[in-house]
Amino acid sequence: MQVAGVDLEWVENRLQHFVSMTELVTTSPPYKVPKCGREKAIELAEVVRPIFQRLYPEWQSENSRDPWDEFKAERDAAQRLLSRIASYAEVEKRLGGADDSPRISAASFHPLIWKAAAAQWSTGHRHEAVLAAAKAVNSHLQTKLGRRDVSEVDLVKQAFSDDNPQPGKPRLRFNSISDEQTRKSMRRAVMEFGGGCFAAIRNPVGHLQNEEIELTEQTALERLASLSLFARWVDEADLDAVD
Repeated sequence: MQVAGVDLEWVENRLQHFVSMTELVTTSPPYKVPKCGREKAIELAEVVRPIFQRLYPEWQSENSRDPWDEFKAERDAAQRLLSRIASYAEVEKRLGGADDSPRISAASFHPLIWKAAAAQWSTGHRHEAVLAAAKAVNSHLQTKLGRRDVSEVDLVKQAFSDDNPQPGKPRLRFNSISDEQTRKSMRRAVMEFGGGCFAAIRNPVGHLQNEEIELTEQTALERLASLSLFARWVDEADLDAVD
C-alpha cells in the first residue's frame, strides 16, 4: 500500500462514514436498503471509489457483489482498507521500517499506457492490462507513421530502419541529437528495445494461456513502464517521409 502524500486521517473518516451510512436497514414491506438511502449511498460511493483506486486498486476483484445489497462490495472493500490502515504502522515496524526509496505512479506513465490499462487493472486482470497497453502503443506508432499494413515488431523495425524513407514507408529519426554517432546508436537501440517490447511483453500475454502468464503487480508494472518508455521515444522521434 503506497501512502506517500495521502491524508490517512481523512481517508479513514470517509471510509468509516461510508460503512456506517450504507449499512442495510429493513423497511416495510420487508426490503433492505442503505441506512442513508440509495441516492446518498451513490454519492458516498463516488468518494470512496477514488480512494480504492489509489490505495486498493484490486478491490473489485477481491470483494464480491450481492444482487440484494448494491453497495456490499464497496463496504467490504472499505472495511478491508480500514484494517490495513489501522495495522499499517505496526506492520511496517515489524517488517523493518518503511521503504523510503523513490516511487513511480502508474498514472504518471505515458498517457496512453494507464488510459489503456486502468480498466483491466482495476478488476485484477493484470496480464490483460499489459496487453491493452501494448495494443495502444502499436496503434500509436501506426498512427504516427500513417500505416496500417504492418504492426508491432515488423512496424518497429521498418520505422527505425537505417534505410531512407520510401513512398508509404516513412522513418523515425532523432534529429535533435547533434552527434551523428549518438543519433545512430539511439535509433538502433530504440528499434531493438521497441521490438523487444512486442516480442517479450506483448506476444506472451497475447498468445499464452492465462494460467501460464499470471503476472504479479511488480512484474506487470515493470512491463507497463517499459511500454511507457518506448511510447515516449516514439513521441520524441521526428517523422522522415517522402514528400
